Amino acid sequence: MMAVPPYGLGFPSDTAQSACYPGKVSIPRKEVELMPLVLDSQAIFPENTRITKTSDAHFVVLQASVERGSQPLPAPASQPEQQVTIERDDHAEELSKICENLEEAKKYAANEEQRLLLSQYIESFTTGSLETYRESQRTWPKDRNSSVENSFGFVEPYRDPYRVRAEFQGVVAIQDPAETRVLNKLVDEADTFIRRLPWAGGKGNDGKGAFEKALFEPPSLTSTHALTGVRRRFKGVCGLGDRSLRVQRNFAWI
Repeated sequence: MMAVPPYGLGFPSDTAQSACYPGKVSIPRKEVELMPLVLDSQAIFPENTRITKTSDAHFVVLQASVERGSQPLPAPASQPEQQVTIERDDHAEELSKICENLEEAKKYAANEEQRLLLSQYIESFTTGSLETYRESQRTWPKDRNSSVENSFGFVEPYRDPYRVRAEFQGVVAIQDPAETRVLNKLVDEADTFIRRLPWAGGKGNDGKGAFEKALFEPPSLTSTHALTGVRRRFKGVCGLGDRSLRVQRNFAWI
């Protein structure tokens, strides 16, 4: 009762703890490092998982999803005596509420890309499939110049000492039309700025220099202000402020 609790974040030990590896049986780092091999062999992404041990010989992979179920996984090749099980339904109650609200949000989607994005979020959070989540991130850039932006998912790996398991973040932002016009003006003048770069000049490549593409592909820029956001904040990592940056497939959300 008088023991000093582990105050630091890190691999479970007498001085550190991590919500990514819960349970009373401590998991040393060398055992944590075995789990990616097991998950990779089954094409399971680690971001929405946590690892716990019920005994010295039994690992349980907790996968975040609304759906419930469990199945055995192959043991690590270096420790064939170990048992590994995946259990789906971690954070099921919270994800169920999130999916209900995302389903309601689909009624107000402005176009098919937005509806598809929300549907992919729902499927991913329901089944635990991060492949579906990756598909949603391919859908997102197709909806250009949206007046309402959002980002949901297990995307913040800062607390995991192994830097692969992520915490959930949800953000809704609205476009600032005036600032977006300024950014678009910057894009329109991009060719002018490119020709002023230190390596620009010469007769070739239309004066852009040897390091630039012959055809400039302008990004679509949108300035947004966060309307609301959900994530845990802690010392050492910047919390979500008034704006955030998200860049993917030649698209920037600033």
